Amino acid sequence: MTALIDDEIIARIQSGETEIFGKIIDRYQRRLAGFIKKIIGNHDEVDDLVENSLVAAYVNIQNFDTKKKFSSWILRIAHNITVDFIKKKKPQFLPEDWDEADKNNKLFEEMEIEREEKIKINKALEKLELKYREVLVLKYFEDKSYEEISDILHTNTSNVGVMIKRAKEKLKKFYE
Repeated sequence: MTALIDDEIIARIQSGETEIFGKIIDRYQRRLAGFIKKIIGNHDEVDDLVENSLVAAYVNIQNFDTKKKFSSWILRIAHNITVDFIKKKKPQFLPEDWDEADKNNKLFEEMEIEREEKIKINKALEKLELKYREVLVLKYFEDKSYEEISDILHTNTSNVGVMIKRAKEKLKKFYE
């Protein structure tokens, strides 16, 4: 059997073949965990937030607009669930392991970061407001376009550009 693309899987689920949702779980579980981990840095809660995100996606799959990109939709769900968690729990944030980041990450290339310097980045990221931390994670770790980030964060693309610019400036300031 050839690999199904997201659109095909979603169409089959929406037409009643709900047992195929396992393919969505297989495809997105690790990705959602990485996204949430980079936002909250709390490993104890990541699995629960991923599970809640996948359940919410399953429950709301019939409402998914197939004209949009599924990966952005499911990241939006994870974003909402994570933000709700943050508002309720107010955990301490310190992303611990940025080594999983793409080796070609432009943000790290620009700043010529060695392993020791990543620790400084973590401390700087801890100081960023959630909206700035999240926009950097979506852009540089999830490799999302401005359009996809605007869908996930429910804002316009020009605002995404402004947020990324400000986030990088604040990160650099905290880093120095």
